[in-house]
Amino acid sequence: MYRSDEEKLIDTILGEAVIALLKGGGAINNAILIRQLQNMAASEKDPARQQACKQAIAEVRNNMTATRNRTTHEIVDRDNVRHLFTSDGPPEGTKKH
Repeated sequence: MYRSDEEKLIDTILGEAVIALLKGGGAINNAILIRQLQNMAASEKDPARQQACKQAIAEVRNNMTATRNRTTHEIVDRDNVRHLFTSDGPPEGTKKH
């Protein structure tokens, strides 16, 4: 709701990259997404969209680093249901309940 136009453009670029990958029918992972964003940035003529591609790449890389640093615990209960608990707390500025 309080996102800037730049942040909205980054989200749009990420969405376009993911849709392009989905239409391609191949596997999707962080490395492939980054490659798609790099290709989009290389072919982009609009400087704002090109910068948004670069920002999107940085976001994906930052997310990869954060994911590596996350501690996850898996508990299987008696009904063979798996529960995953991470070291992440609630996002900043949100309430617990």
